[in-house]
Amino acid sequence: MLDLKAHCCPLYSGLDSPLIPWPGLKFACVRILELYGKVFGQEELCELIIRKTCGSCKCTKDSHDVLHEEWVNVRDRLGFKPVQDPDKRVSKERSYSQGYSWVPPGLPSHKVEKYFNSLPSNKVPKLGTSGEKYRDKQVVVQLPKQDLALTYCKHVEQRHHQSYEDFINARNEIALDIGYARECTYHVECPKCKKNVEPGEIGVFASKFGDTVLWHPTCFTCTECQELLVDLTYCLYEDHLYCERHYAQQFKPRCSACDEVRIII
Repeated sequence: MLDLKAHCCPLYSGLDSPLIPWPGLKFACVRILELYGKVFGQEELCELIIRKTCGSCKCTKDSHDVLHEEWVNVRDRLGFKPVQDPDKRVSKERSYSQGYSWVPPGLPSHKVEKYFNSLPSNKVPKLGTSGEKYRDKQVVVQLPKQDLALTYCKHVEQRHHQSYEDFINARNEIALDIGYARECTYHVECPKCKKNVEPGEIGVFASKFGDTVLWHPTCFTCTECQELLVDLTYCLYEDHLYCERHYAQQFKPRCSACDEVRIII
């Protein structure tokens, strides 16, 4: 006999929530949830719940490690044009050749190790380590696809498509960018810790903050979640750094079921 209690899926503990119109029901797995949706005409709600779960084990994506089957180039994910400066390009080949799933743009190979030595070891994206998994997870969390292109949105009505595009275009123009690392040549106060980035140290530069602002690599974090900004991807809002997820939430509420921001409030 199948022992449902041994199944680790969080859905087994119940779905008592204001989002669920049939409180008290418990499901052993998402397949049963899908079946229930078909029988009782609740397919859309079930789809919203399932969207936030892992495609393999059905646990919530933020409850365990998320691994990408293919290497992710954040610039491509954002829809940015290829950078012209070869020193600021990031490629799978360059990253893998140095033993990492990502290396900071702007640094020659012999200074990449110096940059990573300043980060917590469990957040260094070294191939085959927990740091690689950390980066994979942060790409998903900080840069949700449904925030980046209408193609990935399932619940933006046709009449709101232009409003969505206007929001995305404005964000890309005034707020969203990718930083790069460089060696500091003079004393600069880090905006976060207020301590100096000393000459010879590696700092992170973000062009939307001006040409003279540098952060310590460990200080280049989201104001909201305090996580390292994945692949140095940031948004500027009121002179503070944000990941894209939490930048969007400064303006629009996010649905806790489908994880999309509400374009029209």
